Amino acid sequence: MSAKRPVYDCDTSDYWCSEKDYNAKNKKYGSFIDDGKAYQITNPETPRPWLNYFANHKFGSVTSNRGLGFTWYRSSLLRLTKYEHPVDYLPREFQDGREVTVEDLRTSRTSNILRDAKDLICTHRPGYSVFTGTALGLKFEMTLFVPLEDSCEIWSLELKNPSKAKRELKVSFSQIWTFSKFGIHTAEDGIPYISIPGKDLKTSTDKKGCYCHSTNKDLPYEMYGVFQSPQSESAEIRGLPETRNDGRKFVFNLCELRSSLSLNAGQSKLFQIVSGADTAEKDFKNLKSKYLKPAAYVSEFRKVTDKWQEYFDCISCAIPDKNMQNFLNAWFKNQLNLIFHFVRSGQNGYRDSLQDVWGLTLMDPKLSEERLYEILSYQLADGTAPRNFSSFNDGKHDMRRFMDSPTWIARTLSDLIKETGKKSILDKKIPFINGKAATIDEHVWRSLDYLFSHRGKHGICLTGDGDWNDALEGISKQGDAESLWLTIAVYDAMMIMIDLYRHCGKKGRAEALAQKADELKKVVNAVGWDGQWYVYGFTGSGKPIGSKINKEGKIHLNAQTWAVFSGLADKERAKIAMKSVEKHLDTPLGPVLMTPPYVHEAAEVGRIARLEPGTFENASIYQHAVSFHIFANLAIGEKEKAFKTFVNLLPTNPKNFDSRRTSEPYCTGNYYCGPKHKRFGQNFFTWFTGNASWLMRAGFDEMLGVKAGFDGLEINPRVPTSWKKYTMTRKFRGCQYKISFVKSLKDKGIKVNGRKIAGNVISPVSGKKCDVTVYFS
Repeated sequence: MSAKRPVYDCDTSDYWCSEKDYNAKNKKYGSFIDDGKAYQITNPETPRPWLNYFANHKFGSVTSNRGLGFTWYRSSLLRLTKYEHPVDYLPREFQDGREVTVEDLRTSRTSNILRDAKDLICTHRPGYSVFTGTALGLKFEMTLFVPLEDSCEIWSLELKNPSKAKRELKVSFSQIWTFSKFGIHTAEDGIPYISIPGKDLKTSTDKKGCYCHSTNKDLPYEMYGVFQSPQSESAEIRGLPETRNDGRKFVFNLCELRSSLSLNAGQSKLFQIVSGADTAEKDFKNLKSKYLKPAAYVSEFRKVTDKWQEYFDCISCAIPDKNMQNFLNAWFKNQLNLIFHFVRSGQNGYRDSLQDVWGLTLMDPKLSEERLYEILSYQLADGTAPRNFSSFNDGKHDMRRFMDSPTWIARTLSDLIKETGKKSILDKKIPFINGKAATIDEHVWRSLDYLFSHRGKHGICLTGDGDWNDALEGISKQGDAESLWLTIAVYDAMMIMIDLYRHCGKKGRAEALAQKADELKKVVNAVGWDGQWYVYGFTGSGKPIGSKINKEGKIHLNAQTWAVFSGLADKERAKIAMKSVEKHLDTPLGPVLMTPPYVHEAAEVGRIARLEPGTFENASIYQHAVSFHIFANLAIGEKEKAFKTFVNLLPTNPKNFDSRRTSEPYCTGNYYCGPKHKRFGQNFFTWFTGNASWLMRAGFDEMLGVKAGFDGLEINPRVPTSWKKYTMTRKFRGCQYKISFVKSLKDKGIKVNGRKIAGNVISPVSGKKCDVTVYFS
């Protein structure tokens, strides 16, 4: 008999692909089409549901490649339509969702068309998804999207009769309302309901739709819901009572819209459905009234496609590596649109939100600026910040002191100012969550001053309740733990702010911060260098983490990469540290976060030792951290290794094929299982991750080499030596730049509109368009 499997937090064993699929490298499910801006799934039997998300500032929706999914308001934890799963960390598998049923009145045959169609093709695109297929001899095409502003999801279904005979049909559309709030996942309790579905929910119907009014005090809002169609002839709401194992009684509500139709030979019929909710009765009435007009559906879809064309055009590339090109041009942007609005599914992580703003600044500087001001308003007056802030404006924030939270402000702020040219942003006043308003300069200054002042016995920054690696939450159990990585991150933020201060004429600030940064640099190199790499930190009892003397967690990736790309490590140590990473951490998919995984040494590291070895922070290929590795390799001139890491990390890496990886091939994820796991390379959770911003910045800014600077666009290509030419388009301060890169041993330098310039900075151009040629060697 085999040994009993240990019980882990977020156990993945239920999700393991079969041994057969793990080795089925020739299984194919779909491909990129339309110059990489769409992914078409032609085999619906995907390893798990392959999703697409749609989002605006208050409403979100997700669909699988079979149309299953759910909708939410403000947070994916405030669910309007039904989704539940007892152990999921992030949405990935669905039992409920959109149902479209067609009945042939002559034969009495029925079909749930999205489930039954044998030839179902799902085409996911940024902003919308399209399903096509055949059922009961009818052709169908169904489009799903969320409008740019309205708090709803749109279904648009065209049914066509391709036969030569007239068809008499009935069609129904249904979904299940829940109007309930969920809690955050815990290993012991799964994902719990905080409010009871159906509680204090009044419903009504007319022939066009189903409506509801929730006065449930357990929800953060009074809410109004709508499910209607201008083509509907009747509507019904049926209660679906359930008694749970704990005795609680739930009532879900099945909403159904029905229509009859006759289709002559070759004739088609369009149905349009709106499913949504809002918190003000007037907004609900406006939603209801607007979408009784068929033209509204068409105009809102056009707005969505127009907006996405703007996002495609604002920054894009044509490069030799088409997988990298597809992600840079379309799919990182699609992912960023989701996480910018809904961060990490149910939680507005402070540091997460800042990094998402950093990425979206390349697509939408105005929206990013507004979001930055909102994030800063949750900062405390002493300079620290909450772990998470509420999506519901109810003051219920996670106030744990994860001390890295405010260190991410500097990079986002500086690059926003570079992008817009608005140095006045630094002097804009934003209130603290618990104090008066102060300039953004003061917000950043207080955060760095607090972290510099709160250091431990080794002279490095105190961890508080945690840092980036929040699975190391046990290291302060026996006193104040210290994080060397955090200290490096503070140094990095200081160096960014020094540069910003100098360009904004704040010489005194720059000089004062330079002295502090220099002190941190000396301390980290004095106490943190372990001979071949940097330690990660010290536990509350003073024991090192990430040291050669440790049996588990001997070397941690982030301490090495951040020391390198921040410039804290000198050239010699930078090369030694990166060689150690290559020796101890590298895999064909990118380096693992640390090694060996924690198994026995749980006393002073905490939750990380309860994570299955090779998953999450416990020695997985943690994709956010791998993106830091790309920046580090570029910092030491290893452009070939940086490119290799980039393309190997993408889900299109042929060594980590679809049936093994199991996740969507057009979306990055949280992690790949590390080599100590039986499913090395499998990806369990996708979409909600900070790596989209870092990878898009690494690609456009650092590798393709077109980066916003204070004085213009900075040109510094660092691409593989095999590349002979490539192009980029880049909107910058009102001008659209078309930049052609040509490898040449003869020609040198940069030409702007045919005229050669000195140096590598293109000063802002006053016109609407600018042609640039860059010769590189």
